[in-house]
Amino acid sequence: MEPILMRHRPYDPISHEFKLDTHSIRRVQDTDQGRNYPITFHVVADDKVQVSTTTNTEADSIEDCVQPHGARLVQLFWRMVQPSYPILFKAGFMEKYQRSYRRISPALLGAVYLISLTWWSYDTELSIQAPPDSRLLRQLTSQAIQNSYHLPRLSSIEAILLFLQCKPENPLNPDHTFVWGYVSQALAVGECIGLHLDCSGWSIPQWEKNLRKRLAWALFLQDKWTSMAFGRPSHIHGSNWGLEALTLADFDDLTPNPEVESNEYELAGKAQFLEMIHLSQYLSEIQDRFYTLNSSASQDCDELFCSIMPLVQQLQQWYIDLPASVSLTVRYQRQLSPHGYLHLAYHGVMMNLVRRLVRSAALPPRTQNNEVLSEIRKVGFEVAQAAMKLVTSLRPDHLEAFWFSASSYIFSLLGSFITLLLVTSVSSQERDHWQDLLNSYIWTLRTMNRSSEPMRYAANRLEGAILRGLEHALAIRPDESADFGFREAEKQEFDFSNFANWDLAALDFNSFDLLEGMDLRPP
Repeated sequence: MEPILMRHRPYDPISHEFKLDTHSIRRVQDTDQGRNYPITFHVVADDKVQVSTTTNTEADSIEDCVQPHGARLVQLFWRMVQPSYPILFKAGFMEKYQRSYRRISPALLGAVYLISLTWWSYDTELSIQAPPDSRLLRQLTSQAIQNSYHLPRLSSIEAILLFLQCKPENPLNPDHTFVWGYVSQALAVGECIGLHLDCSGWSIPQWEKNLRKRLAWALFLQDKWTSMAFGRPSHIHGSNWGLEALTLADFDDLTPNPEVESNEYELAGKAQFLEMIHLSQYLSEIQDRFYTLNSSASQDCDELFCSIMPLVQQLQQWYIDLPASVSLTVRYQRQLSPHGYLHLAYHGVMMNLVRRLVRSAALPPRTQNNEVLSEIRKVGFEVAQAAMKLVTSLRPDHLEAFWFSASSYIFSLLGSFITLLLVTSVSSQERDHWQDLLNSYIWTLRTMNRSSEPMRYAANRLEGAILRGLEHALAIRPDESADFGFREAEKQEFDFSNFANWDLAALDFNSFDLLEGMDLRPP
């Protein structure tokens, strides 16, 4: 409706609503970005919305799946998920839940139960019981999420985001269209309830302002990382994003008693969430500048090198400046360490950025600047080695902790990135190194994936899809007994500047690709 007309409604001075027969118009702020007309929402009563089932029926079906263990699953959620992924208002949730599970949105109730099943064995009472039917719980939660769109609330967004963090039903055949559809639906619902707007001046409680801001940035994370993982266009653009940066003040509602300081674990979780947002803003810039439909057409290697290397240096400095509280070396007393996903995400962004350079250098016309080509191979080497070092340094308390949904993709991206460096090798020495490292990484995934669902997905994706059909050509033999131990980057003796020995000019093509012209059929 025309916004100027909205300022002339006779709003109730207390509720700030103007009631009509079919709905109400609620004014949350008198001005919109300084303009003299209000920000308003159309509010419809729940009983006027037609859905296939009642919320009580849905909640009862979900509770039946887990009873009598619902309360213990909720406690697992506060221990394992909320500290590093703080998208719920704990005090409000628990006040309702302690009265009755029916007071919680069925979609959110199911999502909290479903994600908490991951840590079933970490509860002394639950560990000796048979776990619930997760498949049925997933189906009921998914249906409740779909029904919640008719009654859009913040809990609808919370439920979708938590559902997306759950283990896939079939890791061997993940449904990317389904996941991307959920992300898109979450963004659509979020826009309907104004999550893309700055709510700092709205006539709503402070806890809701904080929660809205955290949820909005959590949506930003989900959109950007799923966009990268699936190669889809991001739906969030800066021109329609009105939020200020998240700060520690936006977590105040997570500490019910302001006189009690948050413990070290909770403070580290807040810091990690903030840093993940900062990193995702870098990712957003990379996607916009180098991976849109138009920008990805540019293959000028020298020009890309000049654009990308400053970003590489900025990311490296960001990583150096990370607070000590989120370091991988931190250990907690009888608590899992969720910091692995932030560090893995950093390496994911670096690989996503540098692979654009490696790809452009391997496509015609080949750059004539050997110094640029040398630097590209060098930075690719350093990024791959650093990521491999991270993976092999992960401890059991890292692997068993909460991992952001994109982590499984990043684990597989490392294998794909190593393969890219292998097929674009410019010397036999470099090719042998990448073959060894790829075999070593596949073996690492095999030995570690029993403790990590994201690694299990990566192993399946790498061997079942990315490398399928190329095993013979790339000499991928992780089962053979050999010395495939990880080598520290500083011990390598590659001379990336000595292109005279590599004799690129003698190559009989304008680009270099190990697989070009090769018969890929197995013997």
